[in-house]
Amino acid sequence: MELELLRAIVVDDEMNARKIVPIIIDWQAVGYRFVGEASNGSEALDLIETMKPDVVFTDISMPFMDGLELSRLIKERYPLVKIVIITAHPEFEYAKKSLEIGVQNFILKPLQAEEVRRVVVDLHGKIREETERWNEYQELNRQLKENAVQLKEKFLNDLLSGLWDPDQLVSRFHYFFPDSANSLFSIMLIELQIPLEEGEEQRILQSLRCKRFIDYALEEYEGIEVFFDNSQRIVLLNRKDNQNLTKIGEWLAQSLHEKLEYKASIGVGSTCTDFNRIKESYKEALEAVRYGKLKGSNAIYFFNDEIHFGGRSWEVKTNEIEEILFFVKAAILDKAMQSIEKMFQDLEKSKAFSVERARLVSAQFVSTLINSLAEMGVKLDNNLSFDISPYKRIFELDSLPEMQQTLLELTEKVTSQVTRARSKKTNNIIHEVKDFIQQEMHIPEMSLSYVSNKFHMNSSYFSRIFKQDTGVSFTEYLLKCRMEKAVKLLNETDWKAYQIAEKVGIKDPFYFSNCFKKVMGVSVQEYKKNSFSL
Repeated sequence: MELELLRAIVVDDEMNARKIVPIIIDWQAVGYRFVGEASNGSEALDLIETMKPDVVFTDISMPFMDGLELSRLIKERYPLVKIVIITAHPEFEYAKKSLEIGVQNFILKPLQAEEVRRVVVDLHGKIREETERWNEYQELNRQLKENAVQLKEKFLNDLLSGLWDPDQLVSRFHYFFPDSANSLFSIMLIELQIPLEEGEEQRILQSLRCKRFIDYALEEYEGIEVFFDNSQRIVLLNRKDNQNLTKIGEWLAQSLHEKLEYKASIGVGSTCTDFNRIKESYKEALEAVRYGKLKGSNAIYFFNDEIHFGGRSWEVKTNEIEEILFFVKAAILDKAMQSIEKMFQDLEKSKAFSVERARLVSAQFVSTLINSLAEMGVKLDNNLSFDISPYKRIFELDSLPEMQQTLLELTEKVTSQVTRARSKKTNNIIHEVKDFIQQEMHIPEMSLSYVSNKFHMNSSYFSRIFKQDTGVSFTEYLLKCRMEKAVKLLNETDWKAYQIAEKVGIKDPFYFSNCFKKVMGVSVQEYKKNSFSL
């Protein structure tokens, strides 16, 4: 895209000087055009207001208002306008005052074309850099406003996960919630009990419907943030100490069941005075939700001794389960098995150990494992099922070894399915990428980064799986495809090399010729002359 010329004016009380400056060099060639002239500072200010120049070239010695005073007023009123002083006075004091005012440069009289060109070319580059930075800032600011809701939700999820550095957390929290000084915080968590067979799409739609209902119902309450956590559970962050979260939760449990016919597990964490501890309230609410799911009733549960199990909370078990899930998702079966065995060893050593506790932890593990499969988009195969429901089987078992073996068998089957699903997904993606290259190779911007962004993948990961599938790097594969297409066009058309280069996405004909010779072993002209073929 051709850049717009910078607008410039010249200010000098001498007519000859005003006439010489616009013709001393080819201004258009270096990116400028003159839009006016003034014989004194007062005229110059009027002209600037009217013509909105980017650059002002001004003399120092002028009647009524000298160039330094004019420069000061310009910087005061139009801070983005650049000033170049044209003067016959090389004294240091002038230079010092000018720099203090904000003048960009000097050009000494008598004017020399090369010196003028050097100064204005350098200034042009600086102005363009500033313009690009400003445009980038404006675009980022626009995106910030457009994505404010999503950014706040991401921050809140990072807050729940404890991912923020404490110093950053303070500034970020007050950015999103400037009115939360001296507040009490607590978390309420709502998980809808939607059967897995209804599918992921239905789960998302029902969750959205439920959140919309809650948003509407809580409109009159200030200081309650309603958002989804990373597992599509609905989170209520209460930031006001004068609101009864218990009554709100009880009303929501009843309303969701009666008005929307939803069954939900609702958990509430402890109240805290420090927003750094909101993540602890979230963990407690999550444990209360899981306890509610095991109880099977449509009610609200608070984190307390009933859930805390003899002084040792489920937090450790939750962390262990998260570690096992990581190994399952990464298809590292032996590590997953070892972690399960360690989890049961720790459970057995616990002073609060009981068969009932083992059943609850096992059921929690099964629930989290199956939910994670759904979140990954992996559908359950028939061969994953036991003769009876794994939940029912767990609650019929009386010994820890039997429960451990049940979880080991389920984990092995799930990990195997994850491996197959990942392999299939990778093959599908690579196939789509190859089709995309064939159809869109004429795009000059086609590159590893371009394609990975197009397919919403990390570029390093995409590069690795692409090479694993094709045996060559993405760049090599793209070049090979382009050259194959070029040969086809050479055989079927009488187009020139530059035309073919454009058709295969290479802007530079010289670079195209070099690539062709590198891949084909002969130049384009030699190929045409001797009718080489693949």
